[in-house]
Amino acid sequence: MIEEVLKKAKILIVEDQQANIDVLEDLLRMKGYRDFRSTADPREVFHLYATYEPDLILLDLSMPYLSGFEVMEQLRKIIPENTYFPILILTADATKETKEKALSEGASDFLTKPFDLTEVALRIQNLLYTNFLHKQLQGQNKLLEKKVKERTKELEERNRELVKAKERVEASDQLKTNFINNISHEIRTPLNGILGYGQILVDPDLTLEEKTFYAPMLKESSYRLMNTMTNIMDISMLTSGNQKVRNREIDFNRLVQDIVEDFQATCSAKNVELNTSFLTDEPGIYTDPELLRKIIRHLVDNAVKFTSQGTIDVTVSKGEENLIIEVKDTGVGIEEEWQKQIFENFMQESTTITRIFEGTGLGLSISKGFAELLGGRITLMSEKDKGSVFTVLIPL
Repeated sequence: MIEEVLKKAKILIVEDQQANIDVLEDLLRMKGYRDFRSTADPREVFHLYATYEPDLILLDLSMPYLSGFEVMEQLRKIIPENTYFPILILTADATKETKEKALSEGASDFLTKPFDLTEVALRIQNLLYTNFLHKQLQGQNKLLEKKVKERTKELEERNRELVKAKERVEASDQLKTNFINNISHEIRTPLNGILGYGQILVDPDLTLEEKTFYAPMLKESSYRLMNTMTNIMDISMLTSGNQKVRNREIDFNRLVQDIVEDFQATCSAKNVELNTSFLTDEPGIYTDPELLRKIIRHLVDNAVKFTSQGTIDVTVSKGEENLIIEVKDTGVGIEEEWQKQIFENFMQESTTITRIFEGTGLGLSISKGFAELLGGRITLMSEKDKGSVFTVLIPL
């Protein structure tokens, strides 16, 4: 098989004597070589090298226009570095100095004229075989280099993934730390109020007017603590997968009205207008009322908390397949870079904002989780300092 491959090799004869060219061509034909060319003008070698792309050159040293040494010198400039290219010198100059010079300047082998045809044929075969092995090795090296590059790229990609994973873990740990600190604050603050106002209210010298003043404060602290604990329980049930869905027929308009009424006093105190629209057709829907109530309540609470002026619009409607609930506000809005993360557990846009407006920062995460439990989803459109629109889609 290798011998057949060698017979297909391209051989270029560079010889100024036509008689020698004829002898060499006859030899090549007799040995089964089918692709060879010849030239008596050494100046054509460089064009033939580029267009014919020979695998072997049979080169005379003494020629008009350019000597064999000059041909090899020019070839060294155009043959790619670290490339094996065989040149067999066929010359009448049999001196030791000429042979050493030829071999040192690029020749692969050296024969003197008159040459033995059998020896020439064997030298040609050996040089072509060596060239074949070099090309095989070069191909294997390229394949190995390709595999090394691919493996290196794969390792670099894995390393980048590990770095990102490490950063995510560190970020998650930091978020959890911030969350725990925030939860601690949200528990301690109302608890301090309960303990403080409780101690005041049990004072036997306290007048009825003073009790009437402090009692709502105790109630407010109690409600705040209860809401915090409820949020913690809800997120715990969601993350553990233990939250159940209990669907039944409900009056949706009544559910929305009850939620909005709870926030009317707060909005009035802030001079924020709270508007509501109701379903105009049959208001009855089949869903889990508690989960839906918490979804809407968290979204309205979020809008009220972050809107200091303007309006909050709670709009409900029915599409072909979904119940659509939209909560739109003119509040502080959310930076674009945070909009995809704002629904994640323990994620808050800013701890500074959280401290200003209070809250656990779990409301949106809970709303998203409950919406998905009901087979729906929540979308967000927001612009910083202009407001936000949260849209809930629940399958009918």
